[in-house]
Amino acid sequence: MTQQHLPLNIEGLEQYQSRLENTSGAWLKAFRQKSFDQWAEIAMPTVKDEEWKYTSLADLVNRRFQIATHHKLIEDKQFEDYRDKEDINIVLVNGVLWGELSDLKHLPHGLTVLSLDAALACHNTEIQDTISKLTPNDTKAFLWMNQALFLDGVFVQVAKNAVIEPLVHIIHVTSGIAPDTIVFPRSFISVAEAAQVNILESHICFEPVPYLSNAVTDMRIAPNAVVGYCKAQVESHQAVHVGTTRIWQEAGSSLDSFSFNHGGVLTRNNLSILLKGEGTNTIMNGLYGIDGNQQVDNHTLLDIQQPNCTSYQLYKGLLNDKSRAIFNGKIYVHPIAQKTNAYQLNKHLLLGKEARVDTKPQLEIFADDVKCTHGATIGQLSEEEIFYLQSRCITHPMAIQLLSKGFIDDIINTIKSDPIRGKLSRLLLKKFPEVKL
Repeated sequence: MTQQHLPLNIEGLEQYQSRLENTSGAWLKAFRQKSFDQWAEIAMPTVKDEEWKYTSLADLVNRRFQIATHHKLIEDKQFEDYRDKEDINIVLVNGVLWGELSDLKHLPHGLTVLSLDAALACHNTEIQDTISKLTPNDTKAFLWMNQALFLDGVFVQVAKNAVIEPLVHIIHVTSGIAPDTIVFPRSFISVAEAAQVNILESHICFEPVPYLSNAVTDMRIAPNAVVGYCKAQVESHQAVHVGTTRIWQEAGSSLDSFSFNHGGVLTRNNLSILLKGEGTNTIMNGLYGIDGNQQVDNHTLLDIQQPNCTSYQLYKGLLNDKSRAIFNGKIYVHPIAQKTNAYQLNKHLLLGKEARVDTKPQLEIFADDVKCTHGATIGQLSEEEIFYLQSRCITHPMAIQLLSKGFIDDIINTIKSDPIRGKLSRLLLKKFPEVKL
């Protein structure tokens, strides 16, 4: 397959693929080849595609990329400040697991952490079975590219009945790269029956470099497991982040998920949750605070395939300057999924006069005994509220920050994990430097 027939121009692709082939087992070789063939046959999404109508990728198509091969040891103070000693920190640099930076020597009983390459040698059946059952979504061009070209990743497994008290913090760092580099963060998370764990997955960069992060996370939650999961995207403000998160949820399990977007010039998040067992409970909340020319595009799918499932979804966006947000949230209820109770709401607060929002909540219901509601709101700060605060000797900028913070706190406080809530609050200090949290 020649470069001109591929969706993206990538330098040194053949040499890179030869390197991958020399370090891959039989199943992984076949998996990569199938993914590459699928990727090579598909066109890059354009605004003519319904699911991408508000997000143009023309800039990516016109650039020539290189794949990150340099994995620099991180010594940045900001990185050290981002890690907490109380957490189990799992650090990947440009997609490769770094044992020296990670806390892997004294893991609690019931928690296994391996490089994805090593996990494929001893957990191959579980990984193959899960990936084969998780279908591609609207980011399949990027999913197949990641599957064809990822070098490494992380495998996190929580054993049956294990209760992991510390926060498991997966930190994907992009560092020491040239402009127009691609990185392929890859995570596989397995939570066994009746296990409990809180996981934060961060995507961060402290260097002002334009690059593409094509990230994929697959998760399988066994029956009666309880999982708190947050994805925090804090990339360089010159970066493009395309994230695919696919979660398989089985009977009686509970998932409390949160999506946080703060960085990147362009972010596209696809979150798909498949409810494959009866009696699941699912929370899908999210917050994006953007300014300047940033754009964030959130697409969520809750695929309810069994009865007696409960779900709640609230996504909030705070937009300043010329920033733009897109939200497309779909709840799909299969005919068998009777007694479903699903709620979805998307709310935006516009601080900038040129900020723009396109929101599309969707319900597709094929069962008759269900309770499903959805809605969306877009508004600005009340001048009366601002005037009231000013009458109490609060400056106009501070009044705006206090009211904005109230809008944000409402959803931040839904996060049950204290460590996750604390980290996100610290990140928001950059947006609200004058407000004491």
